[in-house]
Amino acid sequence: MAYVNDFQIKRAVNLMEQDGVIAYPTEAVFGLGCLPFSTDAIERILQIKNRPWHKGLILVASDITQIEPFVDENYHDLLACFEEVPFSDESHLSDPDQPVTWLLPKSDIVLPLVCGDHEKIAIRLCKHPIVQALCDEAQSVIVSTSANRAGYPEMKRTEEVRNKMSQQLDMVVSGAVGGYDRPSKIIDAQTQQVLRA
Repeated sequence: MAYVNDFQIKRAVNLMEQDGVIAYPTEAVFGLGCLPFSTDAIERILQIKNRPWHKGLILVASDITQIEPFVDENYHDLLACFEEVPFSDESHLSDPDQPVTWLLPKSDIVLPLVCGDHEKIAIRLCKHPIVQALCDEAQSVIVSTSANRAGYPEMKRTEEVRNKMSQQLDMVVSGAVGGYDRPSKIIDAQTQQVLRA
């Protein structure tokens, strides 16, 4: 279990509130993050990653109430996906406990830089204690995308992120990633289609 340093969390959130970009450990890899309405910070993340804006980004949350404003209110019944284990038959899944990022119809407040050219928003209810602490302190979802440039391997250690990216970031939140080998599954909450296993 990752150790949560309260001072580090408060500093990271304070920086995000000033349009800062941070790196932080998630369930499987280090992520880059910012607050979801900070256009400047989101543009920096896309620049750091060399990622086209139209691909969209993921949001992570510690609580469903943080997710609700970003989902079209006509589809709030789909929020039940966060309380369910996906698939009744899990025999085809290598790890049924692997984190799941859900695709849900987006509300009008979602910035195009976050959803890209998609009609849905990708959101994960995260169990990593550092991510939960960041979201709780910010009282908000935060943007999450793997801390690597396009075409380069994802990073799993604080020192590696500091060595390769610290000059482009406002802060690297130190800590251990969770015990997952692969990024989250991505599932469409409406169709149950698996876009990334």
